[in-house]
Amino acid sequence: MSGEVNWFELAVDDTAKATKFFGTVLGWQTAPFEGQDYHLVTNGAAGAIAPKSAELPASRVYFHVADLDATLAKIGELGGKPGDTIPIPGFGRIAHCHDDQGTSFSLFQPN
Repeated sequence: MSGEVNWFELAVDDTAKATKFFGTVLGWQTAPFEGQDYHLVTNGAAGAIAPKSAELPASRVYFHVADLDATLAKIGELGGKPGDTIPIPGFGRIAHCHDDQGTSFSLFQPN
């Protein structure tokens, strides 16, 4: 459904410590994605734990949208900064944006 949080990425300094911490606190089980230091939550929560990087300097939340292009246009009309569309093969498209106050958020349109 449009507007729902459908994915998150927790950007952390140490993924081993974070997977242990959130596993203990929230009961999350995780598995590395394709051998990377990117750990998918496999039991319930829709998200991942990943190392901070230039591409992921802070945690992100993704909101589901039915029409990414229309939503990006609306963001611009309202004074926000629409991000570039990034295809995710086999899944859909995303865009990293900012609202009219500079708050970052991401959008996801599934295939």
